[in-house]
Amino acid sequence: MYDPTDVLPVQMELGECPLWDHRTNRLYWVDIIRCTLFELDWLSSAIRTWPLPALGGGLALLGSDEILTATQTGLFRFSPATGRYQYLLHPETGMPTNRLNEGKTDPAGNFWIGSMSTLGRRPEGSLYRVSPGGEISRQLSGVHVPNALVFLPGHEVIFTDSHLKVIWRYHLDPHTGELTGREVFADDTAAESIPDGAVADSDGNIWNAKFGGARIAVYDLDGRRLHELALPATQVTSCAFCGPDLDYLAVTTAKRLLGDEQRRSQTEAGNLFIFRPGARGLQEPVSLI
Repeated sequence: MYDPTDVLPVQMELGECPLWDHRTNRLYWVDIIRCTLFELDWLSSAIRTWPLPALGGGLALLGSDEILTATQTGLFRFSPATGRYQYLLHPETGMPTNRLNEGKTDPAGNFWIGSMSTLGRRPEGSLYRVSPGGEISRQLSGVHVPNALVFLPGHEVIFTDSHLKVIWRYHLDPHTGELTGREVFADDTAAESIPDGAVADSDGNIWNAKFGGARIAVYDLDGRRLHELALPATQVTSCAFCGPDLDYLAVTTAKRLLGDEQRRSQTEAGNLFIFRPGARGLQEPVSLI
């Protein structure tokens, strides 16, 4: 059991996508439903917000201290210095009822982004790899809700379709991006919660948010559950290591799918929690697209 070192009372409807920028000592995250991008300056504790171009669903680091934002209308380059967005590309042109969700950069600088339907949990989403030259390749299809995308040592990756409640491990071909050899990493089908966003620490352990479960579950590389971090909000969405030494953990939460009584009783739902969990994270790669 850990107590948070800080709680940011930002009261998000659907907080997601925490991202630590080691170049500027700033933490970024989004409220997907309210189309808002947040920034926390670690040294001053100042918070800034900007409107997103559309429903958000993924963040990554870009060169020149800029941020890659994935939204329902495509990928954008965002400059925190100017507050301006520049459209880059869209992996799913012609599919306006889908939105982008769960983006991460792999060690080679490729940006990976999932997609999902906004009309319900339909198997109409995909997982794409965008290369540094802007080439788009679909690596998985038939996805309901893409989540828990983490790149592991030895050319492996974990990924979940939250609707199916199973986290899988794949072998990743670093040259083509092809995902093969799927096997179960963790099975949540018997749980009331669903696996959401995830991050790896420097020891190779995986920290996975359990939406509806009020916790972060920690697994070793073999998928064995080691321990948990409890929160006072059930809708736990994602997490990221942060701080200059990457020894803090930022956890996003939501009010999404809470009834009226749950919203009244869970007064801290939708806040951002920061813990010092006794583990260190890994520096996020910079996307080269």
